[in-house]
Amino acid sequence: MNGPAKTVADKRWTAPALITNPLEATPIKATLTAREQQELATLERVIRSGWKTFLEVGSALARVRDGRLYRDKYNSIEEYCQQEMGFSRPYAYNLMNSAAVSQQLSSIEDIGVQPINEAQCRELISVPEDKREAAWRGAVKLAGDKPVTAKIIHQAAARFKPRKVGQAAPAGTKATAPSPNFRPAFKLIDVIEKLAGNNKALVANVKALRICLRKIEGK
Repeated sequence: MNGPAKTVADKRWTAPALITNPLEATPIKATLTAREQQELATLERVIRSGWKTFLEVGSALARVRDGRLYRDKYNSIEEYCQQEMGFSRPYAYNLMNSAAVSQQLSSIEDIGVQPINEAQCRELISVPEDKREAAWRGAVKLAGDKPVTAKIIHQAAARFKPRKVGQAAPAGTKATAPSPNFRPAFKLIDVIEKLAGNNKALVANVKALRICLRKIEGK
């Protein structure tokens, strides 16, 4: 073919070669047992439907994570949540951790008012596990007759959360000064006491100084 027709034909678009052919990719070896596959299918129905509350979705995701039920198709729970469920990593972990908080508080017999949504539980995720009950009870007390909102929980939980170096204490809490270290002073007092020899006045003053420091250290 010569002329303009050949020129047009030469310029026809051709698909670029694939860098990696997905059909040639090494598949992940299936390792789930029949029972695990059935459990995964049940849990995925819960996660996709959102059933009744965030608690069921978060608990189902946690079971998929803890049992590594994602391993037939994915290498991590994060990849599973993103690719299979469309959940971002922070959202997925908020669901799982909030469910854990709810389960912890609901297991306390005399807890009274319990959290009823993910936003409430989310505020307690960063609180150490052994202090969550106190933080929640503080929020309930602070709310009084009003609903226990996430904002109230955030305020009540602030004093229980670990603070970064240099971070100011939350408003309404009393900052505690670090305990002084008098070990170098006591060592120096021991040296002075030995050098004092028979100087009774100096020995008496050194002993008085030691007693004074001990009282400050013990308060």
